[in-house]
Amino acid sequence: MVVWAPSLIAQKVEINLGPDQISQNDTWTIAVAVHDAALKTYDNFPDIKGFRKGGTSTRYFTSSINGKVSSTESVVMSYFPLKTGVITVNGFGMKVNDKYVKVAGKKVTVRAMGQYKNPNNSYQTPDDFFGEEEPDFVDVKDDAFLMLTTDKSEVYVGEGVNAVLSFYMAESNVSSLRWHDLSKQLTEIIKILKPTTCWEENFNIENVEGEYATVNGKTYIRYKIYQATFYPFNNQAIKFPSVSLDMIKMKVARNPSLFRANTLEGFKTYKSKEVDVKVKDLPPHPLKNTVVVGDFKLNEHLMNEQLQTGQSVAYEFNISGE
Repeated sequence: MVVWAPSLIAQKVEINLGPDQISQNDTWTIAVAVHDAALKTYDNFPDIKGFRKGGTSTRYFTSSINGKVSSTESVVMSYFPLKTGVITVNGFGMKVNDKYVKVAGKKVTVRAMGQYKNPNNSYQTPDDFFGEEEPDFVDVKDDAFLMLTTDKSEVYVGEGVNAVLSFYMAESNVSSLRWHDLSKQLTEIIKILKPTTCWEENFNIENVEGEYATVNGKTYIRYKIYQATFYPFNNQAIKFPSVSLDMIKMKVARNPSLFRANTLEGFKTYKSKEVDVKVKDLPPHPLKNTVVVGDFKLNEHLMNEQLQTGQSVAYEFNISGE
């Protein structure tokens, strides 16, 4: 039995009673669902002589068809039969979201175990009651990847190269991907990435926050999870091997239901590509191992270029570069 109660804000309230016949080991239910609105308040479910209340379960479901989003929030009370025979469920009323809904009563026949097998095997769960099959969860294609980037493809011995490991995610995947024990994974990732022939200056990223970035003309949300500058001791190439990151990825039900979970938690591993940085020896110079070596620029400035005898002048200079 289904009772609908429309409201002034286009919400619909549905109260659905369980089947006419069940077995003694089955569960009978009363389900209250609110469509296109939040289920904020509802009265106590009725006490029924011959049944014992089990407990409630709640479900929330959203769907989008042709751009129109609809939602359903529900609560289901389970009842366990205390005897065999005919149990009379008297008519009752419930106030749901300040709307009073009347429900007509019915008679429920409870048969001994083994004497009755309903078409859905048993009404042990709300899914059984609504004739639901076991959910078939499918993997949804995602647009996300793990990538290590460097600011230079070749450096001299002692010259720094900045490396950043980031996870890129399209905005459409934000709700289906979540971090999984990131700090523990990062500890192992850094051990693999850190080259033994370099001095490392770690940026020590504490908060992983998303920022917009463009890759091949497409906008992603980039999460920097590790960044460091490496200074090579010798002319051996800096090799950053491929590393893996496990993410929690949600699968979705092929046939969504109003009264069950429509997502299933799983895992997906993302791998970065190897990156090599060429290291060159410094050019020959008698003092190359003694003085600072790099690419520098001297900037000079006089405050006044026209002076009189005895007048002072300010001279400024700075050295910039790497």
